[in-house]
Amino acid sequence: MGLSRTTNLIIAGVVGLVLGLLLGMLLFWVLFPVQWTDAHSYDLAPEAKAEYVVLVADSFKLDKDPARAAAYFQAWTVQEKEQAFADAINTYTAQGRSDKVLNVTDLAMVLGVPLPSAAPTTVPTPVSTPAPAPGIWERLRVPCLVFFFVLLVLVLGWIALRMAMRRRAEAVSEIPEARPVAVMPTAEEWEGVGQPPLGHFITTYQLGEDSYDESFSIETPTGEFLGECGVGISETIGTGDPDKVTAFEVWLFDKSDIRTVTKVLMSEHAFQDDALRARLASKGEAVLAKQGSPILLETSGLQVRVDVTELTYGEGEPQPRSFFSKLTVELVAMARPAESGGKTL
Repeated sequence: MGLSRTTNLIIAGVVGLVLGLLLGMLLFWVLFPVQWTDAHSYDLAPEAKAEYVVLVADSFKLDKDPARAAAYFQAWTVQEKEQAFADAINTYTAQGRSDKVLNVTDLAMVLGVPLPSAAPTTVPTPVSTPAPAPGIWERLRVPCLVFFFVLLVLVLGWIALRMAMRRRAEAVSEIPEARPVAVMPTAEEWEGVGQPPLGHFITTYQLGEDSYDESFSIETPTGEFLGECGVGISETIGTGDPDKVTAFEVWLFDKSDIRTVTKVLMSEHAFQDDALRARLASKGEAVLAKQGSPILLETSGLQVRVDVTELTYGEGEPQPRSFFSKLTVELVAMARPAESGGKTL
């Protein structure tokens, strides 16, 4: 639930950001485009610069004020003035306006602007007609392309995210259920035993739990620590994933005895393999894992009864009945009676 809520917040944020960008582009690019104001004369287009030169030349013909005329071109470079004057002469020569050409020539002489010797007779490039302003659909073309591209990216990202969440949900659903532990029996279950148990534990292994190792604390009713017992993987067989467990260790640690008693629960294949049994002999006594055949772990002060309540073998390689698919073990811990001949189970 938390992951889904976080994902929805991220998607909403990205969508809001994209929509804000597109709205900004629509407002300030299409509906309210940028317009130049207070531009300098040297920022004009070449045709407009030529017209500007003619206007200044006409003004100079009337007032004959060189300083004022020069001020109009104060920020221009030499190359810009040469090009603008030449374009003005060429344009009005082509139009047959000799009066305009004479005015520009006089102004160029006063300002010291060099002119090409063939300027008056050269044929100018025809003045280009400004292209018509683009319509609203042409202005919207780029924003629309950007919008559809971003929308495509969001849709693909959403699909990939949903697939990842589905795979994660399937993986979580395959995790084995939690194993109940520390289940105390009722008084009726232990009637006739002579003393209440110190602990009753149930643990289950399932194929794929490669780090399976369960331990349980044995304590008095007042909380005094007496020892521990548990079950863990002792030996695997074959190759590949997951590990194929062919033997488990069941053990009992007694604080007062300062030692650990261990027995090895083996599969049928492992129990019949003399070489494997000999190799595992150092870990403890070999016992065939079998339902309905309890075993007993004893120390000087404690004893634990071990029952296999559920057993399933895996199928396939390496050998039949050689590794466990599921194993449930029940452990009942009790204080060992002071007299060896006393009733224990």
